[in-house]
This record gives sequence, C-alpha cells and structure tokens, in this order.
Amino acid sequence: MHIDVICFGPLAEHLGWKSRSLYLEDGSTARQVIDELGISEWLTMGLCFAVDGNMTSPDTILNDGSELALLPPVSGG
Repeated sequence: MHIDVICFGPLAEHLGWKSRSLYLEDGSTARQVIDELGISEWLTMGLCFAVDGNMTSPDTILNDGSELALLPPVSGG
C-alpha cells in the first residue's frame, strides 16, 4: 500500500524532508513507519500522530492512500 508521510518542526529538520511517499505492507501501523524511518527515540519525546487529519495512536492500522502526520512536541518562549 502507499501512504504519504508529512512531518513538522525539528523532526522535519532531523529527517531532512517535510513530506515523502512510502510503500508499506498492508496492515502496517504508524509505529512501524517510525521504526522504518529509524526515529523510535522520538516516541519518548512526545511524538504525536494524525492519520487523515485525526489524532490517533501509534498502533492505528494505516490504509492505502492514508496521510500520516508526525507531530513533534512544540516548545516556545
């Protein structure tokens, strides 16, 4: 299946991109995307997920054509 991944802020800077298309096995979850991208440590830093505009858990199963947004915690000053 095909999904689009978008990321923001320091995570986009860390990965060096803001959006990318990925091809995954059917039944894949957001957590598996995180593992594939090699950014599991971001889970402990408060990374949140949205699938097709809805906040979700990392164990939500993705569908073909889904948009997965990776939302790092935001700090301000």
